[in-house]
Amino acid sequence: MATIVLLHPFPVDHRFWADVTPALEAAGHEVLAPDLPGFGASPAWPGWTMDEAADRMAKEIPPGSVVAGLSMGGYLAQAIVARHPERVGRLVLADTRAEGETPEGLEARREAADALRRDGTAEFIPAFVKRALGPAPSDHAVQWLTELASAQTADAMAEATIAISRRPDRTDQLPAIAVPTLVIVGEHDGVTPPPLATVMAREIPDARLGVIGGSGHMTALEEPAEWAALVIEFIG
Repeated sequence: MATIVLLHPFPVDHRFWADVTPALEAAGHEVLAPDLPGFGASPAWPGWTMDEAADRMAKEIPPGSVVAGLSMGGYLAQAIVARHPERVGRLVLADTRAEGETPEGLEARREAADALRRDGTAEFIPAFVKRALGPAPSDHAVQWLTELASAQTADAMAEATIAISRRPDRTDQLPAIAVPTLVIVGEHDGVTPPPLATVMAREIPDARLGVIGGSGHMTALEEPAEWAALVIEFIG
């Protein structure tokens, strides 16, 4: 049995993993799914960074856990394995990237954070859901992602947007990851496309790549059975 720590994406909370958790637990694993700063039950943490969140969260992760992060959660997982490697026995990086933000991306995220604080989430969420899911998402995926995002505050989304924009470039750190790693990506992920996942899987010494057909950026939500099966097989 392994302890699996699931780190959720932007802009949702730990309930994102509701369709994945039963299969992982049925395979005999313990699942921990914390909320990132400001999301779900986690209190707001103005100005938080991925490294700071990693330092705080690492205290609650049993040594040798399987740390799995999707998108924003993947940025946090990379920070944890870099700063607290003793906590990570295996690593799952889903629909994420190692590269830092480009100048154009930094400006776009600043504008998005300003718009969230000014206008709220009503217009932001439908556009995000459309961009995050694959070309033919299920009604369940659309409804559940919309519901989860709608339960979060605009301030939490704005703070997370800035935290994402401030993440360090970890490309040069990939060869230093010393634990078995599973890189997962959706075939139609337009946010962190498959070529980025291929680079990560190539640069991490003991890594394998899993591509989920038909899925967009939210693989664990769109194809939870396949996502869980990949992780269970990876743990062994």
